[in-house]
Amino acid sequence: MPPLIALALVGAGLYVAGRFVKTEMARVAEVLARNEAKPKPIEIRLDRDPGTGVYRYKGPGEV
Repeated sequence: MPPLIALALVGAGLYVAGRFVKTEMARVAEVLARNEAKPKPIEIRLDRDPGTGVYRYKGPGEV
């Protein structure tokens, strides 16, 4: 009878460990999916100065 009790305890432990691994895998998958979202692209406008030929930043509000 003691081997049966030990087998039951091992089975219960494996069940609990399996549930823990399953929930952790779901949590990690959610974090990875959230972090794989595409970032919003940043647009930097450069205009060439006709006098010097140097490109300069043209920010919002500048003409």
